[in-house]
Amino acid sequence: MRRPLMVAAVVMLAAALTSGSYFATQANSSVQSKAHRALATGGAATQGFYLDIGASASLGIQPNGIPAHNAHRTKTGYANDIVTLENAKGVELELQQVGCAGETVQSMLGKAHHCYKKPNRQLVVATQYLVAHQGQVGLVTIDLGFNNLRTCLWPAVSEPCVTQGLAYVRRDLPRVLTALKKVTGPNVHFVGIEYADPFLANYLKGPEGVVEANQSLSAMNQLNRVLESVYLAAQISVANVAGAFKSANTSPVTMANVGTVPTNVAVVCAKTWMCQSSPWGPDDHPNNAGYLLIATAVVAAGPTVW
Repeated sequence: MRRPLMVAAVVMLAAALTSGSYFATQANSSVQSKAHRALATGGAATQGFYLDIGASASLGIQPNGIPAHNAHRTKTGYANDIVTLENAKGVELELQQVGCAGETVQSMLGKAHHCYKKPNRQLVVATQYLVAHQGQVGLVTIDLGFNNLRTCLWPAVSEPCVTQGLAYVRRDLPRVLTALKKVTGPNVHFVGIEYADPFLANYLKGPEGVVEANQSLSAMNQLNRVLESVYLAAQISVANVAGAFKSANTSPVTMANVGTVPTNVAVVCAKTWMCQSSPWGPDDHPNNAGYLLIATAVVAAGPTVW
């Protein structure tokens, strides 16, 4: 597992940012759209299913600029990108998304969640789907754990909260995996998803923000170590999302309208909504380009032969 690397305090930030976003929303959307249009599609020879388990990111959620309801589900999330990338390799996957915004490892195991009517919850729906598709080739991605730490890291870092959240993931994620694998057919591939640290954006707040960014990166590295340990124990491959987002890279780069910042901070600003000003941000969800990075990491960790 990658050892924790702290954010380097490089130089003081440029003068206070104006009310405009760090990256113009229209320009950002244009770049992201081009990135998605560039994904090649090809004739698929192998057919199967893709069960997408997780929280809001598993549904491709992004802000919509409406303050009272600043979130909407998109069709440009990592799950959609995975389908496109696999199709280009000759694998046609039917996408089934069962995720629920705010889902934690504990809510997966608990009573009915706000996304489902009793007696259903995401784990029940997912296991039923796997039972119904036991004879098929399939992919299952598991995107759980981030929300166990999210409230520990934003708007401020709480170390006791982080410690408790990690303990819950370490204790209960194996129970979720056991329930899923127990009903899974022999030709189904699992990929567990690790996390980049969107709260590296705190670096832009000045000296106190640099400390917060160091703390959140340390916590996210700890979470990824726990996730990797649990997934590998269950013989599940792991998507190195932190690596895709260059989370350990603190080399200085120049960021427009800001100044010199570590590379990992610049990537978070470019690939998530955390460095956007209101009403678009700050929001810890990836943008289109960020979701594409996650998809690439998942495909790299997935099967080479179906």
